[in-house]
Amino acid sequence: MTAPVLNRLRQATGDLHRRIEQRFDAVAELADPARRPAVVDRYAAFYSSAHRALAAALEQVEGLSFPERRRAWEAVRVLFHEDEASPAFPEPANSLEALGSFYVVEGSTLGGRLILRELQKRGVADIALRFLDPYGSEGGSMWRSLLAVLEREGGRGAMQLESICRGATRGFAHAEHILCSEVQ
Repeated sequence: MTAPVLNRLRQATGDLHRRIEQRFDAVAELADPARRPAVVDRYAAFYSSAHRALAAALEQVEGLSFPERRRAWEAVRVLFHEDEASPAFPEPANSLEALGSFYVVEGSTLGGRLILRELQKRGVADIALRFLDPYGSEGGSMWRSLLAVLEREGGRGAMQLESICRGATRGFAHAEHILCSEVQ
């Protein structure tokens, strides 16, 4: 089954995604007990600012189940030390840009599951790392439902798809700014 919107999103953001992975070794950063608190705080800044900026645009998107997603994040949010002075997530121009940005936020949960698995293999067990897998066993279905919404909305036309891609690009740029800001 082809997923043209997902393919276009991956094309639009692939370089940014690879650049973050080259600059930010999440496993190494989170495995180091001395660096872990600062790294968790950077993740908190990313996720919290994203949810604040995107909530209004995403609350009513059919099929997204944003309130359910938000509740899952609230459960792990208590682990974060949030800094209100962190850079604000870019405000989306419309719900399509918000969906594109949310693709980045939710995509990081897939990577988070892999990171958490690798950390567990290394013997790292820290309750503060629960944010890496906020949906637990529901992670796959949450991702698939987001992809279905992206395909539906992006499939409505070229302008809609470009708005989604613009939001995703902005989301990756913000993730890089926050996650890589203190990485040498």
